[in-house]
Amino acid sequence: MAGVRPADKEPKPAADTYILSYPKTGRTWLRALVGKALVDHYDLPPERVLETDALTAMAGLPRAGFYHDGAAMIDALSWRELDARKSSYRGKRVLLLGRDVRDTLVSAYFQATRRVDMFDGPIAAFVRDERYGVEKVLAFYRQWDAARGVPDAFAFLRYESMHAEPGTTLRTVLAFLGADDMSERIIDDAIAFGAFDNLRQAEAEDRFKSHMLRTASNADPESFKVRKGKIGGFRDYLAPEDVAYIDACEAERGCEFTRPAAAHPVAGEER
Repeated sequence: MAGVRPADKEPKPAADTYILSYPKTGRTWLRALVGKALVDHYDLPPERVLETDALTAMAGLPRAGFYHDGAAMIDALSWRELDARKSSYRGKRVLLLGRDVRDTLVSAYFQATRRVDMFDGPIAAFVRDERYGVEKVLAFYRQWDAARGVPDAFAFLRYESMHAEPGTTLRTVLAFLGADDMSERIIDDAIAFGAFDNLRQAEAEDRFKSHMLRTASNADPESFKVRKGKIGGFRDYLAPEDVAYIDACEAERGCEFTRPAAAHPVAGEER
């Protein structure tokens, strides 16, 4: 599968509301859930289900855009190069996605090595790499922990909450986007649409005709964008010494957004 050229960069969308995430923390899944609900509720073109910016604009909502805020793999920045200044988000609304750091790194490793050709080496080297490893994940979230008061509104959403309480979580996200009058049927249909097996099959079939959810035919199963969606799956790939290294880094330089998810609720808004 052809990789993405390192010279390419992720463009920042023009938006009123930003859904920000470190790579591989659930944004494609959330994009599908939100898109399906908007399409059904506002009677919008179903073929544009992954185009959140266009859907929110067509629905008459504040325009929303997904963005990695400089952490995209194709940007290939080291953790030291991440921009802690968040002044461009003044006057905006920001929803930040988070996931267990260990699961994030495993999923990111397969993205980097099997989809976008940005890394060549074992996973042990990946988690220690300044451009892709644990220090970058921690720096990304530390910056937002310090800057949560910059936007007009800020909320944090855990990937694990999307699994545990999909209906509650989706309704909370939609309300944050300004769409707070969804019926139970709309929510239920969106959750069914975003089910792992459905999205994975859609990716295999290139059902959406979009680079956001497309994998070459007969591709390595680990190269799928919708790969496993498993909480705690890091144990299948990381050696004990790698887990210990990640945990030690997180304990020393992590923040609320990088702590293990056991006791954290769904998104809560701050103003």
